[in-house]
Amino acid sequence: MHSDNDFPGHKVRRNKDGTIRHGWAARHDLVKAGYEPKWVRLHYNFDHATERALAAAMCRRLQAEMLAWAAGLRSSEALFDGTLGALVRRYQRDPASPYQSIKWNTRRTYDQVLGVIEKAFGKRALSGLHISDFRRWYDEAAKPKIAGGSPRLRKAHGIISMCRRLFAYGIAAEIPECLRLATILDASRFKQPGRRRVKLELAHVQAFVAEALKRRRISLALGTALQFETTLRQRDVIGEWEPIAPGAERSGIVLNGRRWVNGLTWADISAELTIVKETTKTGAMVAHDLKLCPLVCSTLALVPAHQRIGPLIIDEQAGRPYAAHAYTREWRSIARTAGVPDHVWNMDARAGGISEGDDAGADLDMLRSAAGHTQASTTARYVRGTIGKSRKVAELRQAHREAARKHDVNDK
Repeated sequence: MHSDNDFPGHKVRRNKDGTIRHGWAARHDLVKAGYEPKWVRLHYNFDHATERALAAAMCRRLQAEMLAWAAGLRSSEALFDGTLGALVRRYQRDPASPYQSIKWNTRRTYDQVLGVIEKAFGKRALSGLHISDFRRWYDEAAKPKIAGGSPRLRKAHGIISMCRRLFAYGIAAEIPECLRLATILDASRFKQPGRRRVKLELAHVQAFVAEALKRRRISLALGTALQFETTLRQRDVIGEWEPIAPGAERSGIVLNGRRWVNGLTWADISAELTIVKETTKTGAMVAHDLKLCPLVCSTLALVPAHQRIGPLIIDEQAGRPYAAHAYTREWRSIARTAGVPDHVWNMDARAGGISEGDDAGADLDMLRSAAGHTQASTTARYVRGTIGKSRKVAELRQAHREAARKHDVNDK
């Protein structure tokens, strides 16, 4: 049995219903001096020997951190205080965290979700979190933005997915409570947002290209034709603006501290009208013969020879690659005039091209290679509402029946 000295800072508080709760409390004088956390809930069964020992270890650790703070130990990084907010900050700042190796644009997305988590739940102690908390957070985040609107499942599921990442990191970093919380989430299921079922179809692309050319926006016509015909991702066609690292040379095409990268250039198109490109998401190499892409060829022919230098897709009004979000904004303006429904997006060109290939009878591995996917299961998610494969299966079944019928006739 542990003595009271084994539980420095241990306090017992009584709830309104008469039950008690255990916790660790910081010294009052240090709290007045600015120390946090003031209180950490101890979710342990003090009548169980093993859990009582764990509670004692937690008290000693929290007490040691507080006394180190009182002795003047400070750092640019706040001591870990056992809260979810502290876990978020450590995940973002620890050199050993997987956060450090993710791409800048993925990090930007992560930061948005991490910011929501830290602001809404950051002061909650990890030791005080349970499945009921995660369910409540999910349900609140999933509520429609306006009454009668659609549930925001993508936002809600994104918060839970980020919590899973945080606790997985916490396990590797040997942070208490993270294994327990990861186990809870591993055993729980939360409704995910449905996959997109729409696609940009050939008729959409043809109407869009005609309208874009009518407005003298050759770049938008060419970009859309390339996305549909080659199934390249938007960023692999038009490029993206990558932040320039501190101290790095500001070479290339630079705008507001960002450098244009990854887009197609005229140098990528060979004399034989082929392109070979390393894709940005998977690093896979894809190759396409543009002579077999009539929408691309007819649009390329409209670009004078003296303009065929540098980035392939240029914002004609700015004289440089499209700034972030400008391509999508201008694309939608033309798409509406061309009769493309608002629920069909530019990014759906990839699904449209893959689906057309499936409808034409191309097998899944051929489509996977053309799209630059590493797994056929990924390609299958881009096949939307096609009948090509089912038609082929029906034809094979009919041929099988006919062969069986002839065999029965010959046996008689």
